[in-house]
Amino acid sequence: MKRIRMPPFSKHPFRKWVVIFFTGFASILFLGAGFFSHYASRRIEGRLNSIGAHVGSIDVNIFTRQISISSFDLGSPSDSSHGDDIQARLKNIVLEKISLYDLVVHKKVQINEILIADGTVRFNRKKKSGNHQPSSAEISIKKIFVDRLVLRNVDTTIANDSLILCSGNLNLIVNNVQSSDTSTVDDLNAYTIKDLESKIINLQFNTPNGFYQVKIAAVQVSSRNQQLQIDSLILVPKYPKYKFSRVADKQIDRINAFIPRIEITGLQYDHLRDSTFLGSKIKIFSAELLSFRDKRMPFKEKKNKPLPIAAIKQFDIGLEIDTIQIKDSKITYEEFPPDGFKSGEVVFENLEATLVNLSNKTVYQNKSRFATLEASAKIMGKGLIQATFSLPLDNDKQYHAKGKISQMSLHHLNPALENLAFIRVESGMLNNLNFDFDYNDRSSKGTLTINYEDLKITGLKKEKSPDESDIKTLLINTIVKNDKDKNMPIDKRTGAIEFERDRKRQIFNFWWKSLLSGIKGSVLNAEKDSRKSKGSKK
Repeated sequence: MKRIRMPPFSKHPFRKWVVIFFTGFASILFLGAGFFSHYASRRIEGRLNSIGAHVGSIDVNIFTRQISISSFDLGSPSDSSHGDDIQARLKNIVLEKISLYDLVVHKKVQINEILIADGTVRFNRKKKSGNHQPSSAEISIKKIFVDRLVLRNVDTTIANDSLILCSGNLNLIVNNVQSSDTSTVDDLNAYTIKDLESKIINLQFNTPNGFYQVKIAAVQVSSRNQQLQIDSLILVPKYPKYKFSRVADKQIDRINAFIPRIEITGLQYDHLRDSTFLGSKIKIFSAELLSFRDKRMPFKEKKNKPLPIAAIKQFDIGLEIDTIQIKDSKITYEEFPPDGFKSGEVVFENLEATLVNLSNKTVYQNKSRFATLEASAKIMGKGLIQATFSLPLDNDKQYHAKGKISQMSLHHLNPALENLAFIRVESGMLNNLNFDFDYNDRSSKGTLTINYEDLKITGLKKEKSPDESDIKTLLINTIVKNDKDKNMPIDKRTGAIEFERDRKRQIFNFWWKSLLSGIKGSVLNAEKDSRKSKGSKK
């Protein structure tokens, strides 16, 4: 058996030179790539150092067109008094598939993906006088395009010097980020994006007045699906119950709130750039709200409180929402009376509400001229209240309210009546209470009809004791009829709603005082008629 022998190079010189050429070319290419990578790394590090940034290492791979930066440090995130507008400490930054041709020839940055992972970023909104902002002349880049921007596990803080305004852990994916052709690349407002997906966890921020902190477990955003979801929102007062109004040095509502979930659908993210919130539906699930007011403090409000639509027309942002729904929620209003010794409260449970056609923009011809609110709840968990409110989108139209309260044993109101009105209901059944009234910024006018039976009321003293006031009890039961049911003519059970609004107080006070004027007129109606008839006989 003969062995197969490979022909020597000397007999095939072409192959020899081909191998030598490619070997040499590869060697030069690798050496050149290594030299270029080292040169590019040093240039990038120099540019980063010029803006106050330091890095652990920079790796530039010319073959994969990738730049990797580890241990990126800009400013000092741990120092809240630092003068930089942006401070960052990031573990990894990776830029994938950079177009070197566009960068060198056209002065355009085109990157397939930027990944920023694991670290902290702090934005200081209050600029220092010594800060240096690069001018457009210093920036040679004409355009930036990033196909995909990814932020992963970045603790982000927005501050005003040492005061933290907002913080949270950010995870974000943004697609097709690009600067405008007509603006400089340092103008962030000129950038556009195709869509974004984001999740922020442990979000916290302080309200501008400094009285509350808001905590949110998670916020999820999807511009492609036009959705935004908020999980576990908590509104936390910064001061205890009775100290709150003393710090404010006036009467003020102290509010605790917990909302397990808020869902927003049909949200047009592109309109947010034009300061317009345009959405299809907002759903609020199982909210719990506790409002407390200490009326022993002086009432110092100087500004008029606008009615609902007038209030939202003062917003800096345009608002247009098809539907807002509140599901299975609870509201507790607690008040300490100015001359009492204990607070009283009213509770609304199983609250269901739907508000449609809410807008503070120009009313379109094909849309309703009113926003409509329909709500129902159980007062003290017992009596059912149902109401419909028409809110005019035009300034020159009247507001309207209509509703009823039905089937409630009145003694369930004692937690409020005993401490706020100093009376106690011993017995009584409210069969129906119907109200219907118009109102504007100045006054309300309408009617209220009542149907109750077996009402017995005991008057209480205003001292720190549960003692009854015999004289007060006698006067109340002399004036107030025990029965005003269907056996009594309806006109004898109907009172006029007439109330001049205190424009320094909120709409809820206006609604309640309007109803109270009708209740007084209805309950005292028969007694006044009786007095009139006796006077005519004389």
